[in-house]
Amino acid sequence: MKLRDTLFLSRANLKGNRHSNLGVVVIALLCISLTVISLLAFTLSKEINEYKDDFRARTIEAYPYNRVFDEKTLEKISEINHVESIDIEDELRVQFFHIENIYDENGTYEEVQNLINEKDTLISAWSLIGKEKRQVIAGKRLDETPEFSCIIPHLFYPFDEDVYETSGLDYIDGESLIGKTITLNEGSEGFNIDFFDGNEAKRVNIPSFQVKLNIVGVYYASVTADGNPSLIYISEDTGKKLLKMAVEHSVRGDDELTDFMNKPEFHNIHITVDDFDNLSEVYNELKQMNIYVVDGTELGINPSTPVISTFFNILSVIITLSTFIISLILILQSSKNVIDNKKVEIGMMKAVGYKNKDIFCLVALEQIIMTLRGFIIGIGISAIVVTIINLINYNSSYANRIYIINYADYLVFTFVALAVVVLVPLICEIMFLRKIINIQPREAMN
Repeated sequence: MKLRDTLFLSRANLKGNRHSNLGVVVIALLCISLTVISLLAFTLSKEINEYKDDFRARTIEAYPYNRVFDEKTLEKISEINHVESIDIEDELRVQFFHIENIYDENGTYEEVQNLINEKDTLISAWSLIGKEKRQVIAGKRLDETPEFSCIIPHLFYPFDEDVYETSGLDYIDGESLIGKTITLNEGSEGFNIDFFDGNEAKRVNIPSFQVKLNIVGVYYASVTADGNPSLIYISEDTGKKLLKMAVEHSVRGDDELTDFMNKPEFHNIHITVDDFDNLSEVYNELKQMNIYVVDGTELGINPSTPVISTFFNILSVIITLSTFIISLILILQSSKNVIDNKKVEIGMMKAVGYKNKDIFCLVALEQIIMTLRGFIIGIGISAIVVTIINLINYNSSYANRIYIINYADYLVFTFVALAVVVLVPLICEIMFLRKIINIQPREAMN
């Protein structure tokens, strides 16, 4: 039988199938579930997994509050199960800066400079520590560049605003700033260096000083990991140089700060755990050793995010399985009805020379057409929903960008949905293949 003839007969038979409209609706719901709810669950899970893999999400910071970190103490910490590495903090680890200007050999970058002059700027500079690495999506990594270089987020917003609450921010394209120099200072108030000497907390006031950094690369700043629009990274060596500069600018070479610099046992330490899921175990061990640790790792996450992710995962499984089972039952029932109600037609077709494979193709194509109609409707609705979700969250606060769906992931889930809606009817027809074979030409006489 020619494909054109098979298609014509399948469409004609489908019009008389009273289950076809219900089947189309259920298949459409299945496709929407797979490409919207399941995709949202996948998007959130991917973000959370990226967060768990981040170096800073696995790093515990400890202070020499009631005991110094001498070699004996460090050795005991290293013997704790799941401790991967211990790094002594001897760099300017985290510091807030204001921006004076951004320029290159052609002068200041007018477009950004105008914004800097209009708004209060505030960025946080993080120095890498130990084995920490930061991948870039454009430009060079910090380990490929000289000191006093930095990488910035792909969405750059160096202004003193709460990006996690404010909507409609006009982000600066980070890639447009590669190759330029950013000049920073701490403002007229200067800044403080806090440390412990094993007994009590100390604070040294540092007058403001100027720092110039070359922008060499751009990293992808995700909502749960890697940073935020106002966070830049510098290398560990640059962080060490900045701390020395701070000491040099301290009032008359403050004796306490100089003493602190020469005693690594008074420095904070960063304990990296091999896996995020082992953090609580290491925390408990450290507290039993009477070591003062910061509650929570350097990289935080909104507590509601894992809850929302779990909700979507459960909802996705329930709805997808329910609609899949219902659609499977409907297609099975539809296929059974087609065969039972058309024994005469099938017998007649066999009597005039149609083979079993021709009849199988006819019945299978009828079900595939029904499911493809549902697929087209479902994918059309899901495409509209995904577009709306992305438009809303692109223009919402930075925190809501976690719900932005990657269109490449959407295409993958669309192909999965297509595979499901094509394979399900084929499997159903294969289950009834024996019934088709058993129908004899004499059925045409009934």
